[in-house]
Amino acid sequence: MGRRSALEGVRLPQGKEPHRGLWLDKFLRSARREDTEAKRVLVREAVGIPEPGEYRAFFERYRGALEALGAEIREARTLSRLVVGLGGEGVLETALTLHRAYGVPYIPGSALKGLASRYAHLYLEGEAWRRDLARFHRGEAQAGLFGTTEEQGLVVFWDALPLPGKWRLHPDILNPHHPDYYGTGEAPPADWDSPVPVPFLSATGTFLLALSPAPGVSPEEAGPWLRAAWRILAWALREEGVGAKTSSGYGRMALEEPASQGEKPPAPGPSPVLQDLLTRARALSYREVPRFLASQAEAILGLSVEEAQALRRALEERGFLRNPQDLKRWRKEHPSLEGVLAKLGLSA
Repeated sequence: MGRRSALEGVRLPQGKEPHRGLWLDKFLRSARREDTEAKRVLVREAVGIPEPGEYRAFFERYRGALEALGAEIREARTLSRLVVGLGGEGVLETALTLHRAYGVPYIPGSALKGLASRYAHLYLEGEAWRRDLARFHRGEAQAGLFGTTEEQGLVVFWDALPLPGKWRLHPDILNPHHPDYYGTGEAPPADWDSPVPVPFLSATGTFLLALSPAPGVSPEEAGPWLRAAWRILAWALREEGVGAKTSSGYGRMALEEPASQGEKPPAPGPSPVLQDLLTRARALSYREVPRFLASQAEAILGLSVEEAQALRRALEERGFLRNPQDLKRWRKEHPSLEGVLAKLGLSA
C-alpha cells in the first residue's frame, strides 16, 4: 500500500499537538497538481494545530540566554500578514519558515540582517552605506555594521521568535489568473485563462527581536552601531517589510521601544528625530555634508538647543564643520543653509 493510500483514513487528532512542520510535510493526501482541495485542507489543518505546551518554557529560556549575553531586546508587532520562506521547499509549492523543534513561525536573524542591509544601501545617504554584492564590495558603514565575507560585522542579528500565545497562523491564497503567461511567458494572457489557486500559510503576532555586540566587541564600541541597527531595522520593517510578497503589503511590522526595566526609569535618550539624523550623519563623506544639511533642514531646525549641539558634536567628530572657509562657501552656494548653521551654533 502506498503512503498516499494509507493517509486516506488519517485525520488530524483533536485535542493534541502534532508537530505542525511534520504534518505539513507528510500528511498531504493527494500529490496531484490539480487537486487544490487537498492542499487547502492541509493548510486549514496546520492553522488549527495549537501552540505546543512546551514552547512557553523554551521561549523564556531563549529570552534569558539573550539577556545573559547582553543582547538588547525589543518586540515587533505585525501590521499586516507575514510570510517568511514562501519559496522554500515544500509539498504545497509554497512554504513558511517554522521552528524545527516547536513548529512555530519565526523570522531568521539572517532575514532581518539582509533587510536592514538592503534598506541602508537603498535609502541612507553616503557612499559608506552602499554595497555591490556582485563584486563583494561594501562601503565602510555597511562593512562595519553587517560585515563582509572576510570579517564579521559589529552587531549580531538573532532569530525573532513569536511571543507565546500572541501569534496566529492564517490560511492564505495565491491566485494567478494567467498561469501559462507567468510560468513560461510563451502564451499571452487571455480572458479565457483559468486561475489555479495556490494555498499557503501566513502569520501575524508579536515577535521578540534581539541584537547584540559581536563576539570580541565591547558594549562601548558596539553601542553606536546597535543604535544605528535598531533605527534602520525600524524603518525597514515599517516601510519595506520582511519576507515574501512585500510589494503586496505583506511583512510590515512596528518595532516597539524597549520597556523600562527596574525601579528607576531609564535616562532619557536622543529623540527619534535626533537618532535619525545621527544615523544618517555617521555615513556621510565630506562632500555630502552640505546636501545632508539642506535636505534635513526642517528636522534640524526643529531640534532643541541641546539636541542641535549633540548633532554638531557628532559632525565635528567626523571632521566636518571645522573649516571656516568651507562654511563660508556653503553659505554662498546654499543660502538656505544660513538658518541651519545658525541652529548648530555656527554663526557667520
